[in-house]
Amino acid sequence: MAASAIERVAIIGAGNGGCAAAADLVKSGFDVRLYGRSPSTIEPLVARGGVEYEGVLGEGFAPISVITNDASEAMRDAHAVLVMGPTHAHVSMAETVARHLKPGQIFFAAPGHTLTLLPNTLRDGGHEKPVTCESATLPYICRKLTPIRVKISRKAAKLKFAAFPATRTRELAERLLPLFPAISPVASLLDTVFPYTNAIHHPPALLCNIGRVEATGGDYCHYYEGITPSVGRIIDALDAERVAIASAFGCVVDKLSDYFFQIGYTNEEGRDGGNAYSVFHNSEPNRWIKAPPSIDYRFFNEDIPFGLVPLTELARLAGVQTPASDAVILLASIATGKSYRDGGLTSARMRIDGMDIAAVKTLLEHGYE
Repeated sequence: MAASAIERVAIIGAGNGGCAAAADLVKSGFDVRLYGRSPSTIEPLVARGGVEYEGVLGEGFAPISVITNDASEAMRDAHAVLVMGPTHAHVSMAETVARHLKPGQIFFAAPGHTLTLLPNTLRDGGHEKPVTCESATLPYICRKLTPIRVKISRKAAKLKFAAFPATRTRELAERLLPLFPAISPVASLLDTVFPYTNAIHHPPALLCNIGRVEATGGDYCHYYEGITPSVGRIIDALDAERVAIASAFGCVVDKLSDYFFQIGYTNEEGRDGGNAYSVFHNSEPNRWIKAPPSIDYRFFNEDIPFGLVPLTELARLAGVQTPASDAVILLASIATGKSYRDGGLTSARMRIDGMDIAAVKTLLEHGYE
C-alpha cells in the first residue's frame, strides 16, 4: 500500500480508548472500522451502529462503518491501524494485527511505552523488519459509561510520539497529525517510556489506600481524596527515580508537575506547587474519578508489571538505584499475592538483556536493519 493521506482507520480495541478514538475520528471525518475481541463488547455497538459520546466533543452519536470481532475485516484497506488497549494486552493485540498487517499500513499504539515489545511481537509474527510508532499516553481522558456510550473529559494537549526505528519518526508523525494534532515527535521510544507517569502515581496511591478500597469498594475520589500530602511525597520519590533513570540514558524528561501541565491535566497552580499533591488537587479532569473497586485492578496489574518493572530494569542496566520503586513493587506483590516482577516487562522480555546503554539506543534508532 503506497503512502497516501489517511482516510480509513482500523481501531484495534473497543474499550475506553478505542471508543473515544472512534467517536473523535468519525467526528473529524475519517472512515473508522472498530475491532473488539469479545462479542459481548462488540454486539451492543453493532446493534447501535456506532458509539454515543459526551464531554469535550459535545454530545452526539458517531456512526461506525465496520464494527466487528474479525480483525481482517477491520484492517482491510485501512491506511492506519491504531492499537488502543492496555499495555498488558499489547502482545495479544500485536499478534492479532501481525496476521493481517500489510506493507504500508501504519501501526500506531496509543499508548505504547513498552519499548521493544510491540516491534518484537510483530517480528515474531513474520515481519522481519517491523516499523511501529506510538504515543506516550492515551490521547484522551475517557471512560465508557455504558457499553455504547463514552465520556471524553479531556483531549491531551501534547502527545509525545516516536517510531521504531527512530529514523521513521518524522515521516510517520506528519502522516498521523491529521488524526492527532497534538502529536509531538521525540528522539526515540525511550522518550515515550519515561513519560509513563501512570506507573509513578497509580501504584503508590492505591497501595497507600488498600484498607480504604477494601472497606468501601472504592467509594472515594482516588486522586482528590486518596492522594494526600504524605502519599504525594511517595509519588514524588518515584518520580525522582524516573527522572534519574531517563537522565542516565541521555533523555531529558519533565517532572510530574511540569508534564501534567503540558498535557493539560493540571493548571498553573498545580504545576507551580511542584509536587504530586499540588498536581492532583488542581487536576479538574481527574478530580471526581472514583477509586478502583478492588486492588485487583489495572493500577497494580498493568502499571506495575508494564510500568514500574521496566523502569527498574532500565535502571539496573544504567546503574541507577531505585529503592522507592522497588519497595512499591515488593509491597504490592505481597498484598496481591502476585509476583509483578516475574510476570512483568523484564529486560529479557524486551530482548535488551546483556546490552549496554549505547547498544539499546542503537537498536531503537536503526531497528532490525
